[in-house]
Formats: sequence, structure tokens, C-alpha cells
Amino acid sequence: MNNKKKIFFRADAGNSIGYGHFIRSLALADMLKDDFDCTFFTQTPTDYQLAEVAKVCRIEALPSDDSKFEKFIHCLSGEEIVVLDNYFFDTDYQRQIKAKGCKLVCIDDMHDKHYVADVVINHGCNNPDLFDIEPYTKLCLGLDWALLRRPFLEAAKNISNRIYAETITNVAVCFGGSDTYHLTDKVIRQLLLQDKTITINAIVGNYYQTSLSTEEQSSVRLYQNISAQQIADIFCKCDLAIVSASTTCIEALACGARVAAGWYVENQKEIYNSLYENNHIIGLSEITVNPFPIFDSFKSPILSPYLFTNIKNNYVSLFTSCQQR
Repeated sequence: MNNKKKIFFRADAGNSIGYGHFIRSLALADMLKDDFDCTFFTQTPTDYQLAEVAKVCRIEALPSDDSKFEKFIHCLSGEEIVVLDNYFFDTDYQRQIKAKGCKLVCIDDMHDKHYVADVVINHGCNNPDLFDIEPYTKLCLGLDWALLRRPFLEAAKNISNRIYAETITNVAVCFGGSDTYHLTDKVIRQLLLQDKTITINAIVGNYYQTSLSTEEQSSVRLYQNISAQQIADIFCKCDLAIVSASTTCIEALACGARVAAGWYVENQKEIYNSLYENNHIIGLSEITVNPFPIFDSFKSPILSPYLFTNIKNNYVSLFTSCQQR
């Protein structure tokens, strides 16, 4: 008989919202699966999502229309810890979950609403004064609460052994699962203009459709829908990773990569500013509009590995205390 406390994870993915919410919530489930009974709820999962969740826990599919909100509420008995990850889970929806008797954790980059959750996680912000919360709400802020998948947590343990090249010969490019602004192609073209001899590893998702010419494509190693371990391997070997200021950026830093990052949606600006101001990344600013001289400031520091080594223990302790409150 399974006497473990249940955790229900609720996050979606798709072309319009990307895969960030889904990936980081699944990373958290993977950290907690040995100590808790985890189930992942997501709308109309793709084959890729089904395969990824199957490695971690059970999955429950929800419809893609607005009925998904009420259907999830009906799945709750009141004994679960619920983890919500998306911007459309507003205060009223949080209240519905709390009214069932559940403990509630919200993962959010924005702090643009009132939270009635027991815990709010935001790894891109360190200022508690920006959050409108209840007196009992615990804030978990900053990179000590990054949501990283197992291969990146493992890679962080070996940062101190990494040897860094003086020149760039191997570049990783990754702008998430949807890349609606076609940033991958934009960056590849700029790289080829600067140096046609470098190795370019482009990591893309299911929705990627290239506009690169046949000649341009011949200069690129394209990796589509690859595993977290494969992504970590690429980040561990590259001289430079060019990414968006998102979970992907934190994953690259956990691998010890030197990172050039920019933002293209509002929820990325805060984590971008934090990483740039602390000299952790080469700053590319708003990458949808600005040309960016990627090679001009190559020798950028990396995040200290200690930031990532205790993340799993942080979360197990947090959720153990959450179920006891």
C-alpha cells in the first residue's frame, strides 16, 4: 500500500506557450518522486510529453479547452499538494484549490497577482517586496530554487573540472520548444557571417520549421526533440551557449557553459536582468529587435557550482514541511 503524500503537478505545453512550464514542473516531479506519490496533469500531451513523463511518474491528460480548469478541480480530494505552473492560474483559481483543502504551490516568473498559495517559487527574482501574498505564504526565490532536470543537476557537480577554450569553435543554440520568433535561424545566420568554420549545434523542438537555405543547413548540426541528457552533453562540450533567458539558460549555466542570453517575452526580463547584472551571462538584451555582437565579450564568468548542488535537497525538505503544515 502506498502511504506517500500525493502531489499533483499541473502544467501545459504547446506552440503558443512553449515547453518551459512543462519541463520545469516535470523536473520538480523527478526530484520528489522517491519521497512522494506524483501525478502530472497536462492538456492533450504529445508523444514527446508522454514519453518524458513516463520516465518520472503517472500522467493524466486533460482537454485543451477551458473545461480543463474545472476537470482538474474535480480530481482533487483535498489531501493532495498541488503544484501549478502557468500565468493563467489566477487568484480565484488558487482559492478554488485551497477551498478543497489542498496545500498549494505556485511556480511563477511574474509576481503579477495576489497569491493565496502556501508556497511561491520564482528562481528569477530575489526581492520579496514585489510579491502580494498571504501572511502564511512562503517565498522560495532565487537560483537556490532553480528547477533543473536530473542531467543538469549531475552536470553541476563537475563544473570545477571543466576546462575552457580561449577561442570559440563549438556553439550551442537553443530557444525552446516553439521558437515562435525564429530566433534559432537568426542566430545561426549571424554566426555563419562571423565565422563559417565554427561548429553550430542547434537544439530545437517539435514545432521548429527552418527558413535556412540548404547551404546554411549544411553547416549546422540540428537536434530535434532530444532528451535532457543529450542537451546536457551538448552544453557541457560547447564553448558558448546562445539561449533565451529562461530555464534553458539556467540549464546551460548548470553545465558550466559560458552563456550569451537575451529575452523575447516579458516574463524573461527579470531573470535576464538578474543574471546580467551579476555578470553571469553575456547580455544580448531584447533579441527580437537588436543585433548582438556575440563574440565581443566572450570571457564571461560562470555561476558557481554550489548554487546547484543542494537544489534537490531543498525541494524535498520544502515539500516535507509543506505536507506537515
